[in-house]
Amino acid sequence: MSKKKKDPVIEDYEKLRDEIVIDKVNEIFRTQPDNYIAALEEIGFEYHEEDDYEEIEERNARPENQNQKDLVAFFEGKDELSDEILHLYFEEYDSESPNLPLIRPFFKKANQNLKSLIVYGLDRYPGRIDLLSDLAFFHEFENILRLLITYYTRACVTQCNLETFTMLAKDFYYSTIPDGYEALYALRELFDPDIEKRKIIDFLIAEMEEGEEADSPVKI
Repeated sequence: MSKKKKDPVIEDYEKLRDEIVIDKVNEIFRTQPDNYIAALEEIGFEYHEEDDYEEIEERNARPENQNQKDLVAFFEGKDELSDEILHLYFEEYDSESPNLPLIRPFFKKANQNLKSLIVYGLDRYPGRIDLLSDLAFFHEFENILRLLITYYTRACVTQCNLETFTMLAKDFYYSTIPDGYEALYALRELFDPDIEKRKIIDFLIAEMEEGEEADSPVKI
């Protein structure tokens, strides 16, 4: 039985709606880490305690193929860092069902081999958003702010695609603002006023400041 094809207009609407929700949720986790439950409930989410489920899932996770066994061996210090290990990492994340419960605990333990792998990858592929996101996630468990700033800044400077640049700049901001680092203002100093990247940064700053004003209590 064939599936009924969705109306393209409905499909575009659903995609836009999902993207807006994802942006809101990411912003809440970045800007309100100590109050995220209440903030999520304000935008319509119901909170359910899932920590136990996640821990059980991670505790029961086992390598399901040779690639995963090789990655775990590397994280545990049994293999050396190499291009082959890096591409195994890419293959795992690009697979249809990556074994995230197997890998996630190495982030939570701030595994230094995992960190070296992410950095190794960024030295070779400075614009990969997935690696930058992994570095930002690692930062939640070990303070590597200087490293995060270095690699996000380099990615923003070298990125030619303006749509991707915009995404990188926003991710950079949300990944570092909890530490008090103003990434957008720092990026603003790197670009001349008449180039497109500077215009994008100016727009994002104006958008951010407008949001802050809207959230500020009204003075009487």
